[in-house]
Parts: sequence; C-alpha cells; structure tokens
Amino acid sequence: MEDNYAYCTQMLKEPLQLEKLIGSGSQFEVEQSPFSAGDDDFNVDEMEESESDTGPDVDEEELASPWTQSFEELKKLMVPINANIFKRITREGHQDRGLVPDKARVAVRYSGYWEGENSPFDSSLMRRSKFYFETGAGCDVLEGLQAAVLTMRTYEKAEFIISYKLLFHEMGCPPRIKPRADGLFKIEVLHFTLIGDSDAFAAMSAVDRDKFVVVYPKALDMNMHGKDCVKRYRYRNAVTAFERAVSSLNYCRLADDEDERKQIALLITLNQNLMICYNKLHHPKRVCITMKALRRLTENKPSCKALFQEGCALSALGEYERARCIFMQAQAKQPGSTEISDKITDLDKTIKKYKEETQDIWTRALSAQKSKDVKEGTKCNPSLEKLVKEFGTSEKTSMGLLRGVYMNSDIEMLSKMAKEHKMKLTVSPIDENVLTLSKLNLK
Repeated sequence: MEDNYAYCTQMLKEPLQLEKLIGSGSQFEVEQSPFSAGDDDFNVDEMEESESDTGPDVDEEELASPWTQSFEELKKLMVPINANIFKRITREGHQDRGLVPDKARVAVRYSGYWEGENSPFDSSLMRRSKFYFETGAGCDVLEGLQAAVLTMRTYEKAEFIISYKLLFHEMGCPPRIKPRADGLFKIEVLHFTLIGDSDAFAAMSAVDRDKFVVVYPKALDMNMHGKDCVKRYRYRNAVTAFERAVSSLNYCRLADDEDERKQIALLITLNQNLMICYNKLHHPKRVCITMKALRRLTENKPSCKALFQEGCALSALGEYERARCIFMQAQAKQPGSTEISDKITDLDKTIKKYKEETQDIWTRALSAQKSKDVKEGTKCNPSLEKLVKEFGTSEKTSMGLLRGVYMNSDIEMLSKMAKEHKMKLTVSPIDENVLTLSKLNLK
C-alpha cells in the first residue's frame, strides 16, 4: 500500500495509437508541476506563491496529532458541517478571497490521524511538499478531504473529523487503514485558482450556439481554462481552448452595442493569449495572422503586449528590420520596459552582424574591380560567367552578392545568365544593397 493515499495515477487524456508510434510518431504533453511558473503576459490574478514546493524539515511537534482522546469529545468543540464532517478553525483565512469553489486548482498541506494515535497515517508535511488537486474532479483526492477544503478560504487552517463514509468506507485496508475508521485531518489551504471548464461548449445545445447571452459566459470559462493550461505548460491545450472561444464568439448574434463591446473586449484578450501561445510553440506565422485580426479589433491600435509578441514572431521569421520597427512602437507605449529595450539591442547586433558577414563573403568571393558596360550581344563579363558556372556546379542552393561591386549593366547581365542557367537573382528584403543568387527548385 502506498504512503500517499491522496494521489492517483496520471493518465493520458487521449490514447496513443501503435501505428503512429511505429510510423510517423505521436505527440503528447507531459503535465509539469502545477504553478511552478506562470506567464506574466496573461495578467492572471496569481495565487499566493510565497512558499516553494520543497520546504525545510518538519519537526515532530508539527506532525503530532492535536487530539489523542476520543473523537466524540472533540466533536463537542467543533461545528458540524453535515452528518459526516465536523470542523474547528485554528487560523482564519482571507475573507476577501471567498471559499474554495468548484472548478478550481487548490494547493493544501494536510496530515491525517486515526483516533487515539499521535502520529499521522498520511501527511504532505512528511513529504515536504504541497498537495494539489482539482475540486469537482473527484478522482485524485479523498471525497472527505475535498469536502472539507470546500469549506475553507485561502490561508485558513482548520481541523476536521471526517466520517469513514467519505474516506475509506466500510472495509478500509488493514492493517494500515482500519475498517470503518473516522479520521482527524489538519488542513491548511495555501492558495487556489479557477481553472475553467474544457467542456464548456460541449454542453451547449445546437440552438444556443449563436446566442451571445449563452456563448459569452462559456467563452469566459474557456479562456480561464486556457490560462490554466498555460500555467502548466500545456500550450497546445491552451491554443485549442482559445481558438474554440474565438470561433464561437465570432459567429454570435449580438443584441445591442453592449454585447458588441463585451464581444470585442474578450476577442482582444483571446487573440493576445493566442499570440503568446503560438510564440511558445514556435509558430511565428500564426502570430502574424492573429495580429491582423487584433489590429481590426483595436482599429489598428494594438496593445504593447501584442506588439511585443508580433516583434518576437517577426524576429523569428528573419524580418529583423520590421521586428525592430514593431519593438520601437511597443517601446513608445511602454518606455520603461527593459525587456523591450533588450530586444531592440539584440536586433541591432543581429542586423549589424548580418551585414558584416555578407560584406565579408563578397570581399572574398569577388574582386573589387568593376568591369565596363557590357552591351547586349557582346561577350559576357568573364568573372560573372565563372561565378555562375561555379555556383551551378556547387552544392549550395543560394549565394549572397553585394550590389556595389557591380555596375547596373553587370547586374542586368547576371540576371539574364541566371535565367539561362535556371537560377534567379533577387534583392534582400532587409538590405537593398544585398542580392541573392539562388537555384530554382526543379523536380
């Protein structure tokens, strides 16, 4: 029997298919420790994370049972929650946070004791860790422990006597777990956060799918679920949640201007969250597409947050000058941001290095001597002819050239020679003084 009765085995959300495993492969995400890190971009009301998951050793006094006499005597000092749970508060919680609700991820510390015994039969303190579970899920925590936590607030400490009916039932698991054994639990609620509902839209009927009054709260719930996925590094799941919410909102019938205002506000939030997730998943093109939708929603006045994400995506695509321009716009909105300033500094270094490397390639590849104008029909410039032939027989697919080395007539001749050899000559989008000679991808 394992020591930790509160945990259950994690399972995959979707089954793996053998044919994919031995063929193209299959992707799935491993859920990391909940809330070990968040994403500041989401502006989520973060939970109180003042303590780390691994704390110092716990002394014996803290592990000792608060009551070793009969439970019947202790119940007289407690308040009955129902027929199966009695409670005594030992430290009041934060009144402004409210009780732990359903559909929340909660972190607690707890110890459980049998009647008359001083040492716990199970304790998260002995493992020097917090215990996380989802309220309302019902599969990863004892029924009685969850019911007790739902009566508590953040920072609260309390003691509970919980009936065997909500613990290990009639049989128990002797000798460690006694039959029909009530338990005394010391519980501390550290923090909780709402997690939304991944099946929010699945529960809607077909006739309600275009009604804003029905869809809007579901979209809020889905957005909350997506943010929870981000906190656990499940970016693909988050993208699915945000995209479904966007799709549902876009096809709603709006009753009045207030509905439109609420729709636009939530769509802006969802699209910004999508941009963050796409960058996390290295999909910069999707970031740029989403930014187009966001510019329409904001009348081309996107937030600093959105501009920053677009700048990151453009930089990943190699559009350094455009990325720098976007970061400058973000900096104008938030001048004090060191993160934006660092991005601009890094881009300046990247652009400078690119130009220096291109110049170096040109200097080594060609002589600086300029040839005379080559009229149409006359003999080709020997150096150009040699360059094209050597490039054509090499394994390279592209070559950088510096416009300043050649006269206009040389460039025209080089363009013609490129076409004759099934190549093309293009101008760099970053620097007009840089040309690229590349081979056509012929099959």
